Amino acid sequence: MKNIFKTLILVSLITSLGACSTSKSSDISSNELKPSPSTSISSDYITSGEDIIPSEDIHPMKENELYTDNGLSIKFKNNGASIDRITWNGKQIAKDGFVVGRCANRIAGAKFSIDGTTYNVSKNDGQNSLHGGAGNGDNSWRGPFATKDWTKVTQTADSITYSIHSADGENGYPGNMDMTVKYTLSKDGELSIEYRATTDKATLCNPTNHLFIDINGNGSYDNVDLVIDADSYTPLSNQIPTGEIKSVEGTQFDYRTRKAFDKSKNYDDNYVLNGVGYRQVAALFGKTSSLSILVTTDRPGLQLYKDGQGNICLESQMMPDAINHDNFENPILRPGEEFYSKTSYTFLALN
Repeated sequence: MKNIFKTLILVSLITSLGACSTSKSSDISSNELKPSPSTSISSDYITSGEDIIPSEDIHPMKENELYTDNGLSIKFKNNGASIDRITWNGKQIAKDGFVVGRCANRIAGAKFSIDGTTYNVSKNDGQNSLHGGAGNGDNSWRGPFATKDWTKVTQTADSITYSIHSADGENGYPGNMDMTVKYTLSKDGELSIEYRATTDKATLCNPTNHLFIDINGNGSYDNVDLVIDADSYTPLSNQIPTGEIKSVEGTQFDYRTRKAFDKSKNYDDNYVLNGVGYRQVAALFGKTSSLSILVTTDRPGLQLYKDGQGNICLESQMMPDAINHDNFENPILRPGEEFYSKTSYTFLALN
């Protein structure tokens, strides 16, 4: 796998043995990285000039909130099992992180087949189905999981777990599906999202979180840099993948090395991520807020979305319309299986 972060930082936790060193040159400045013995991120993934937001302990539990002792606060709500808002040092840097399901992104013609049976699901994006089909109210495009109230199963000082039941036939999807989403915040500023799901009939399962990130907290795309570890993307025709996988080389989608986010372009596009397994795939840098956010996931795809209001979404997923393309990873979940996926957003202070 080609690592997007070309600098390997060797952090000495015993100061008498010396300072950090780098093995390669990088497009990211090579400032000293302060040792952080409690870090849960391996040194391969830490960019020089940054340090994980420090925190000695998670505070005692507050209802529907997870936070660290240095000012990182994440508030939740039952509707959509959502990250309601994220603030850092009192400034809001993200909002509306609702859970999407059963199937994130678009399904062409709102139709698919499993084992020879064709299913017609609800349309909420022209002739297509988006994010699981029609949701409730004015935000129907968000889908049913995002617009329904989930049940809060449990909360501890560092985690919140929600559950939802989706009945057989809801929005045309087969099978009774049960899903849980667990949010965990480490003392080092890593917010992990873990999805688990089961079904009693073969169905589609491709959840994501639609977190809107305004990393500088000012509604602007200025002073924002982006890196995405992807050599390829999936071209679209009327917002549906053609089935091709093309190189990002020479296109507006090439963020393989850190560069300024191109605010002149529109983005609602899927990247084919490099590597497999749980790995670092992207990073946002806010030069005004002196903050960066690292994205780690086990998913094969990442949707880059720009809403035109200063927000950027980095949604981990399988490929859009995957069920209708044999060359994309299969999103079918079957009885007796458990779907599991994990994506994390780690908040880092720029030194």
